[in-house]
Amino acid sequence: MIKVEEISRICESCLNNSEFIVDIKINNANDIFVYVDDLNGITIEACKRINRYIESQLDREVEDFSLEVGSPGLSKPFKVDKQYLKALNTNIEVVTKDGEKICGKLSAFNDNDIVITKTFKKKVNNKKQEVQEEYKIDKTNIKSTKSEISFSK
Repeated sequence: MIKVEEISRICESCLNNSEFIVDIKINNANDIFVYVDDLNGITIEACKRINRYIESQLDREVEDFSLEVGSPGLSKPFKVDKQYLKALNTNIEVVTKDGEKICGKLSAFNDNDIVITKTFKKKVNNKKQEVQEEYKIDKTNIKSTKSEISFSK
C-alpha cells in the first residue's frame, strides 16, 4: 500500500515557495487525495502540475492507484498553520473546545495562539461608535477554524 509519507515527500519536492500541503488521505483501495493550497490562492493549473508530478513518480505496474489533487475548500476547517498565514487580515470563524464561537478578523497568530479582532457599533454617550475588541485564543483551545466565506454573517 502507498504511504502518506511517500506522497508527502514526492509532493513537497514539486511545490513552489508559496504552495503547501494541507492534507493527504489514502484509503485501502489506494485512492489518494492530496489537498494543497497556496498563500496567493491555488489554481487549477497548479493542481494539474502537482498531480502530473506525483503520478510520474509512482509506478502503476508495481501498485495501482487513483489520484486526486485539489484545494481543501473554503468550508473545511483549517489543518495547518500556513492556512492561518494565508487568512491573516481576513474574517474567520473559530469554535473553541468549550463551544464558544468567535467571528472576526484574524489580526495575528504565532505558534501558540491567534488574535481575532471583532469590530462592532456600540452606543457611547448617546452616539454610536465603532468599537474593536481583541480575543486572544490559545491554539490548544481551538476546536475548528474556518474561512469567512464558509459561514453566513
